[in-house]
Amino acid sequence: MISQPPAQLNLLSLPAAQRQILLHLVREGPTSAAALAQALKQEPDVLAETVAALQMRNAITIDAAGRLCAELGRTRRRALPARLWPALQTASRLYSAQEIATLRTVVPILQFARARMGEFTDHGPGHVLRVKIFATQLGHVLGLTANEQHLLRAAALLHDVGNVVDRATHHVISQETVEKLAATGQLPFSRREAELVGLICRWHRREYDPDRCDELAGETVRTGLMASILRVADALDSDYRRVDYDDKFKRVLALFYPQEVPFLADLDTILGIRICCTPKLQLQIFVQPGTQAEQSFHIRALRKDVAETPLDCTIQVIECAPAPLSSRLVTDIRARQAPLPAAQTNPPRAIIACPLDPHSLVMAALSRKHLFAAGHRVELLIFPDAADATSWLWRTELADREPSGCAHLILIGDRPDADVTSTLLAQVERWQNAGAHVTILNRHEANWGRLPHLLRQTAHAGSQVILGGDWAYFWGDQIDEADIFWGRIAALCTRDPVQSTVGLSSDEQTVSQGLLNAIYDHIAAARHAPTASVNWTTLITPLLERIAADDRGWFIDQASTFGPRYAVLPAAGQLMGKAMWFELTAPPAPHAIYWGLEAAIEARGRAPVRGICYRTPYAIATWFDSSADDETNGGAVELLAINHWREEEATPIRLLYPPDIGPAPEGNECAIRVRLPMTLAQQVVQLLIAACNEN
Repeated sequence: MISQPPAQLNLLSLPAAQRQILLHLVREGPTSAAALAQALKQEPDVLAETVAALQMRNAITIDAAGRLCAELGRTRRRALPARLWPALQTASRLYSAQEIATLRTVVPILQFARARMGEFTDHGPGHVLRVKIFATQLGHVLGLTANEQHLLRAAALLHDVGNVVDRATHHVISQETVEKLAATGQLPFSRREAELVGLICRWHRREYDPDRCDELAGETVRTGLMASILRVADALDSDYRRVDYDDKFKRVLALFYPQEVPFLADLDTILGIRICCTPKLQLQIFVQPGTQAEQSFHIRALRKDVAETPLDCTIQVIECAPAPLSSRLVTDIRARQAPLPAAQTNPPRAIIACPLDPHSLVMAALSRKHLFAAGHRVELLIFPDAADATSWLWRTELADREPSGCAHLILIGDRPDADVTSTLLAQVERWQNAGAHVTILNRHEANWGRLPHLLRQTAHAGSQVILGGDWAYFWGDQIDEADIFWGRIAALCTRDPVQSTVGLSSDEQTVSQGLLNAIYDHIAAARHAPTASVNWTTLITPLLERIAADDRGWFIDQASTFGPRYAVLPAAGQLMGKAMWFELTAPPAPHAIYWGLEAAIEARGRAPVRGICYRTPYAIATWFDSSADDETNGGAVELLAINHWREEEATPIRLLYPPDIGPAPEGNECAIRVRLPMTLAQQVVQLLIAACNEN
């Protein structure tokens, strides 16, 4: 008989030795008894007795690999605080040490190429980062090996460096540059790696061999397939973000380059592209109302690029409906979306599950609206964005629910957790077998590795996986311009540097602040509620209704108090060249630290140079985390470091973090978070500040 874990384990009631072991397993994950004894500096026999006592309490289990695992039992999920770190709201992108070194070399080259304004469309760092995202997604969908992914990601970062010299032959110059930089040690590639990466760069346009295979480290790599993916990924980055000039610059371009105006205007009609897998691969292009897709240069070019590769995919052009002339009242949408009376035909049931972060909530609001429009009865499942949220969702909440009678199960934005993958796949299969169509909308890069397994399961179940840029992770494809607006708001809340750095309206920025302010206020109120159990779905649903109703005015009203509440740090920072350092003793709510750092950078002003360049582009905050304090490690220091997400001239902070000291940080290119041992924190901060001032 399998023993059951306790309903809820009170750590404070345990003896110190038992509590020390459990805390270590919770923080560091499952490990062997020998490794645990070494980490805790305990004799194996003594530790074995303590472990046995914890096993009697059902607080420790042993997995199939013989590792000790903590079992704290079920906690009351709705009472856990949210992890609303803007630094982590964007997908935590994966970079090897080699890729970080590559980017440090490539970013200045691309910044210079973009500064020349030679081709009027963005071929700078933002473009190659977006191409890398699309290429990585397609690579996982098509089942590339680790070696092939490694080569493809490098080629995506390097494919446009030749634009510094010449646009017409830039693909050839990119190949030559890769080989030259590798030969002189400026790129960390072996000679063979440089040859293959350079060849893929060359083949991202013009003639190529899609069937070519090569060998690397004793493994066959499909060079032609990787080049095919890069060609399509490059073409996928063809929307309004590529023409990020304001009206003044557009008038200048029209005066001197009238022949380019139709080309640029065509890009402005494309609102975004996403990848839909069922598992049949479909590229969905969302365009402005009235767009003549058959006359679009970029849509024709994408069709041509796809047709010339062996990729088996179709292209669907979706015209967005015009937005309503005036905002719909919240009361109207509540009445329209209320469950049908029992006497009416029973509508199909759908469940939307998402964590409590701004991006996921916007996508849940849009998905819910589209499901209602399609005649579904929708149940929301909103849960705190806590460290163990993904495990709870798949192992407890969805495992305990009865799937029969559910037509759609829609999962939005759950956090990466490799230990949960097998459970996730089993639960997806269980819900599919019960007749539910499962839709996975997940922008987190660490989760894309499970795509081949998911797509095999969706082959005959009518389910789907949706990928793409940060704006389109919602269910449904019959959308209007208001949905596109809110998609941009969701992306803006993530502070992702791959979004366009210019062309943002003041209304968009204000609405995003109002949304964040409302979410943070709800969290603060819940923390002071008289009961420990908070129903997050009930609390947050009114916000989703206002988003679905396109009630921008309400969110604009909420924005007025955002700065004073959530963008002010409790201590002054030390100015250290290009960086500011804030040593916080009593930090505000964690999600407020990011906005305080961003505000501090903005307060220092911008330099009078072309592009977006802040006088002090970097800001760092550190504070002692008392929750990590125990007799073993003496506590920990939390570090959050950013460069302003709209900064175009500074090297992204992720590329400056010291690679050989301490754990790797979470986050994206412009915002990173890491927990450091007390003994390393000062050294890491000093090295990071030094790197900021060298760039």
